[in-house]
Amino acid sequence: MGWDLTKGEEFLPRISEEQLTELCKNEKSPKEKLRLLIALKRKQNSSIDDITDSLQMNRNTVYKTIRRFQERGIPAKEDEHRSGRPKKLSIKELKTLRKELLKGPRKGKSPVWTTKQVQDLIRKKYHGDYVVRHVRRMLADMGFSLQKPRPRHYKTDEKAQVHFKKTSGKSSENTEKEDSESFVWTSAQSQ
Repeated sequence: MGWDLTKGEEFLPRISEEQLTELCKNEKSPKEKLRLLIALKRKQNSSIDDITDSLQMNRNTVYKTIRRFQERGIPAKEDEHRSGRPKKLSIKELKTLRKELLKGPRKGKSPVWTTKQVQDLIRKKYHGDYVVRHVRRMLADMGFSLQKPRPRHYKTDEKAQVHFKKTSGKSSENTEKEDSESFVWTSAQSQ
């Protein structure tokens, strides 16, 4: 391990020690700065063990960083792109879902969505099985915001509230049957 790695002037032959020092000083990202510092020490003829001791890093990490610089040059200071897991819903499906959410839930129910309702809709219509936390993240990314209903005071007179609702002239049929304690989602545009 380490026998095929160059050091000193042979390491990064097109870049001088001064250029590496300047790059290291100007770097904002801590990760990239540390990688450049490893390269600088290697350019200064330090062994892998010396770099490991002076920076208090794992020997394997130092070795891999030096190898990265030797293979890719200065761009090795940056992480390579990682694609991650592909999305279960396509962009087209997400747009369709957004349009459907803007229409509101089925008639006879509350005019707003709960996270559980959206999760069930995704499961039934798009065959996507998401946990509640991820559904919340998706809704936020689509421009919806989480709304929390007003808390109920423990001394609330339920009968007086029902009487007020009946005499206030506003229809509250849509929200009576829904659980008023759950969180609901509304479009950020409708606020």
